[in-house]
Amino acid sequence: MLVLFVNSLHAKTIRIGKQQKFKTIQQGLFFAADGDTVLVEAGQYHEKNIIINKTLFLIGINHPVLDGDNKYEIISIKANGVLVDGFKIVHSGVSSIEDYAGIKIYNGRDVVIRNNKLEDTFFGIYIQHGINCTIEKNTLVSFSKEEQQSGNGIHCWKADSMRIIANNITGHRDGIYFEFVTNSIIWRNVSEKICAMVCILCSAITMPTSAMFLKITGQALLLCFPIM
Repeated sequence: MLVLFVNSLHAKTIRIGKQQKFKTIQQGLFFAADGDTVLVEAGQYHEKNIIINKTLFLIGINHPVLDGDNKYEIISIKANGVLVDGFKIVHSGVSSIEDYAGIKIYNGRDVVIRNNKLEDTFFGIYIQHGINCTIEKNTLVSFSKEEQQSGNGIHCWKADSMRIIANNITGHRDGIYFEFVTNSIIWRNVSEKICAMVCILCSAITMPTSAMFLKITGQALLLCFPIM
C-alpha cells in the first residue's frame, strides 16, 4: 500500500496532440512512468503497433483514431493495471498465422478496456493469460464478408476472473469466445450478425462450464465443445 501511495504522489499527466510537446502516442509512452496518465487529444494517429509495457492510464479525448493501416496489431498491453479508455481503433492487420487484434492483453492482470470503438479489426479485443480484467462498454464492428477474414469480437484464452460487461459486437466470427477460462462473468452484452454470441471451448473433465460462468443474462447461444 505504501508503494502505491508513493507512486501516486509522483504520477504525472502527459498530453498528446498536434499542439502539445508530444505529437505521438509512442513518444508519450516512452517518457511516461508507472502510475502516469497519458491523455490523447482527438485526431488521426498512424503509429503501427503501440506497445504498453508500463502500468498507466491511456485515455482518449473525443475518441482519437488509432489506425493500423491494415498491417498491424494496434494496441498491445504487456503490463498489469493498465487502463485503455475512449479510443476509436480501426484497420488492424489480418493474418492466418498471427492473431492480430485491435487491443491485445498479454499475460496481464487488473487491466481495464472500456468505452472504445473498434471497427474493421481482425480480432477485436484479445486476452491471453489474463487475470481479473474488465472489458466493458466497448463497441466492436467487423465488416468482413468471409469467416477466415474475421476473428472473434472478444476472445479470451487461458484467463481467470474476467468481466465482460455491456459490450456491443457486430459482424465478427463469434461475439464472445472463451477457451480455458474460469470464474468469469458475461453480462448485458449484445451480439448481432455473428456465428455465435458466446462460444465456450473447455476440457469437460477439468473445467466444466458450470465453473466458468457466474452470470449470463439475455438471449445467448452457448456452444460447449469438449477438447479431447
